[in-house]
Amino acid sequence: MISSAGPVPLAVVWVLVATGIAMLVASVMRGTTTEGAPRPRSVVVDMLLLGLLAGRAGFVIRHAGDYAADPWAMLRIGDGGFLLWPALLVGLGWGAWRLRRWPALRRRVGAAALAGLLSWAVLSTGTGWLQQSRVTLPAITLSSLEGRPTALNDTQGKPVVINLWASWCGPCRREMPVLARAQQRHPDIGFLFVNQGETRDEVDAFMAAEQLSLHNLLLDEDALTAEQLQVHAYPTTLFFDGQGRLRHLHLGELTAAGLQSKLDDL
Repeated sequence: MISSAGPVPLAVVWVLVATGIAMLVASVMRGTTTEGAPRPRSVVVDMLLLGLLAGRAGFVIRHAGDYAADPWAMLRIGDGGFLLWPALLVGLGWGAWRLRRWPALRRRVGAAALAGLLSWAVLSTGTGWLQQSRVTLPAITLSSLEGRPTALNDTQGKPVVINLWASWCGPCRREMPVLARAQQRHPDIGFLFVNQGETRDEVDAFMAAEQLSLHNLLLDEDALTAEQLQVHAYPTTLFFDGQGRLRHLHLGELTAAGLQSKLDDL
């Protein structure tokens, strides 16, 4: 399962690739050069940066309540928190305003922006389709801390969130209270906390030290779940709908707002 290029999430990689394509289109398209006019590539980059800031700001505003308890989480853009419509509105609006005195450049910049948007959409959609076709709920039965067997693929018709974690993993420890609160707020969603590679005693000690209350805490000493899902880093959280289809895959620590946005989509 491919979710990153090294330490960089694929979502970021696709934005960079799309930006490169947009700048290439802006460079190769022919047009008249006007003295004092901005360079098309510079306008494209400015549109991208302002659009990203607007998309992030829109997400933060929408989830202001989730950020209230931890304002610094607003800076953790790794949670994927981003709204498309403010990004498009601000980015395209800036481009139109910037070129208001140079209408001859609008065609080049517009074509470059369209090429970048289409490239990003194709790459993002293709990645999502590939993940959905390759990643399914594992047909594994694990034991809970209480000794109760639980089949991971038994969704009972409701959405399922699988969190792969380990007690030695710092980001796993930081996000666990966020997940615990979400589990309490959303009884209609099945949360499965699948520990990877640790013994019952180690997990018990962790739970006691952190004073956490979690349901469906499962033991997987042989890390079979991570092997079947081709997960190579923790924490990794997978979001499946009621039909068992993968809707989101998140590599790394989740913020309350980032988690809630994905739960809303289920």
